[in-house]
Parts: sequence; C-alpha cells; structure tokens
Amino acid sequence: MNVKNAMEILVDEALSNYWGQLQLPCKCEICKADVFAITLNNLPPRYISNEDGYAYVKAQNFDDQSRVNILNQIVKATGIVATRPSHDIKPSSSQE
Repeated sequence: MNVKNAMEILVDEALSNYWGQLQLPCKCEICKADVFAITLNNLPPRYISNEDGYAYVKAQNFDDQSRVNILNQIVKATGIVATRPSHDIKPSSSQE
C-alpha cells in the first residue's frame, strides 16, 4: 500500500518559497528538516493514495486561511529551532 501525507508536499512547497525570509541563526539542512518536522507535527495530516487525492487536498488548501495556517506553523517551528537548534551553531553555518 502506498499512501502519503499530502501536507508534506504542501509544507515543503511553502518552506521552499519562504526559507530565505525566515529568521534563523543557521540555515543548514538539519535546521530546515527540523522546521519541516515540527511544522508537520502541528498540522493535521491529509493522507492520499494517488495524484488525484493530492489535487483534491491542494485545492482544499488553496484558500488564504489554509495557507496562513501552514505559514503560521512554519513561523512557530522556526522560533523553536532558532532558540533550541538540534546541533551546535557555527558562525559559518549561518551563511548556508
């Protein structure tokens, strides 16, 4: 059985679009993955089994409030990662 949480795709798209604007002391892949995981843990999952299901979920989440909810959770997750990164912050890693 092949199912996927469509929120992973929606959050990945939003995170990719706004990653450069988020205020983090480190922009490494570890921090990005942490923001991604925390965001997903705070949004309801929307499981799909095919592309038609993704199109349906994406259409449902296309309204402004749904996008705001996703961005709000990304910002909250960014705050958590910024104050408690899962690795030591090196001065050069903030430039990544």
